[in-house]
Amino acid sequence: MSSSVAFASQLPNRAEGGTAPAFGSAANYHPTLWADDFLTLKLEDADSSTIKLEHEELKKAVRKMLNTTSTMDHKLGLIDVVQRLGLSYHFESEIEAELSNMMISSPVPDSVANDLSSAALWFRLLRQQGFYVSTDILENFKDGEGNFKTSSLVSDVPAMLSLYEASFLAVPGEDVLDQARAFTTQNLIGSSSSEIVSFALNRPIRKRLPRLDARRFIDTYQGNDSLLRLAQLDFNIIQQQHQEELRGIQEWWGSLDVPTNFWYARDRIVECYFWIMGVYFEPKYCVARRLLTKFIAIMSLTDDTYDNYATAEQLDVLTQAIESWDNNLISGLPGPMKMLYGLYVYIFDEFEQAVSGEGRSFGVRYAKRELDRALKAFLMEANWRDANYFPTLEEYMEVSLVTTAYPLLVTVSFLGMAGAAEEDFQWIAGEPQMLVASSTVCRLMDDIVSSKLEQERKHIPSAVECYMEKHKVAEEVVVELFRERVDNAWKDINKEFLRPTAVAAPLLDRILNLTRAIDEIYKDADTYTDSYLLKNHVVSILKEPIFIAA
Repeated sequence: MSSSVAFASQLPNRAEGGTAPAFGSAANYHPTLWADDFLTLKLEDADSSTIKLEHEELKKAVRKMLNTTSTMDHKLGLIDVVQRLGLSYHFESEIEAELSNMMISSPVPDSVANDLSSAALWFRLLRQQGFYVSTDILENFKDGEGNFKTSSLVSDVPAMLSLYEASFLAVPGEDVLDQARAFTTQNLIGSSSSEIVSFALNRPIRKRLPRLDARRFIDTYQGNDSLLRLAQLDFNIIQQQHQEELRGIQEWWGSLDVPTNFWYARDRIVECYFWIMGVYFEPKYCVARRLLTKFIAIMSLTDDTYDNYATAEQLDVLTQAIESWDNNLISGLPGPMKMLYGLYVYIFDEFEQAVSGEGRSFGVRYAKRELDRALKAFLMEANWRDANYFPTLEEYMEVSLVTTAYPLLVTVSFLGMAGAAEEDFQWIAGEPQMLVASSTVCRLMDDIVSSKLEQERKHIPSAVECYMEKHKVAEEVVVELFRERVDNAWKDINKEFLRPTAVAAPLLDRILNLTRAIDEIYKDADTYTDSYLLKNHVVSILKEPIFIAA
């Protein structure tokens, strides 16, 4: 594949031969909220030699805390705070060592085993680390009839909140954790109106994007001064790196002139970066973020082209062209579709350049195979649309789990992981349970909040409509059933993290974080399409640094 930079720059824009969209007139997506904000943003000096020196000294102090804190309950609290402040990537070996020691400690100290807050935290942190620990430790807090002790627990809001958070590390079949979640949810709703509790009830820690949660936690944390200052410095240092990355990506996106060349599509490059920053925010993944952000942005244009712009006949030609990398096939297509083809040539050249020096070009082949599969699924949906075909729920789910593009995005995310071997790509290509679960979360959450909007234009039925048609039930019933399916999919994801894992935990983290991104972006509304609803999150982690007192 040769570079498409020159090729793409010569493609016609709308005024030079682009045709009116076949289906896009009703899309009416709002313009970008960001213009050239990150091209002109004045960067703070968060990376000076003085700040770097203080940053290093504070890391040494925190490392010493992790190594010298004596009691298990104090270690649990310290590890939890370090993770919540977004600092754990600095201390991975220390946290692994401490939790490994806790795993083999027997018996668990009474200070932990007999205190619900500590016991639930012990359970959650070990499960998060991939250790299988039994739910038996929670039996200490039940009465003789197998129910949680209401009289002694409901007034202890921190303990109830700790148990609630632990319940989201459940794997299939753990009824006691389902019971714990129902018990804590009911009593937390009734016992406290605090912002912390309300927020947790809407989005537990397991489902939060680490970077976004770190910003929230830093703003409210009132504990150890060294931990807080390190978190503040670290946040601002990383934010400056993210701003510099986004500056380059926004410049590339601006050169495509999306409002002109893809006027029927969503112009959301900043939101794409936010999405991928959720997948990996750490400094070492800068190349991975750049590649995956560009790719998901191209996929967004693709989604809107297949949904809003072209006929199934035109899309069949484009699909064949990308599958074969045959430039001749696109000669009769409209300008936007030619440009889209050029963008795929361009991005796959970038993939090759990024991994060829590491001897990992095999990963690009797997990404290409997943792209072909995704485009064929997009094409199937376009054929259904043009034929006014109402698929069965089974037909719809088989195709739409692929059109989430999550199997493709996970595969591309592995390209940015230096340790990803060919067997890891083979694992993903085999559609493991964790990938199916993540795609299920994506599809059902998207359809729950987007189905009505999509039916305002010519579009295939969503999973909601397909289920309603098959079972003759009301929408409210379907939504409740789908939320239960999403919850079960999260349990499948948790199960895949238990050691021994099929692939290295950092690779599993990419799937977990992509799933978290869906929960953040599609929990209550489609905030990617209506990105006004996402604006405050973007501002909080990409534009506004944390104020640090001198």
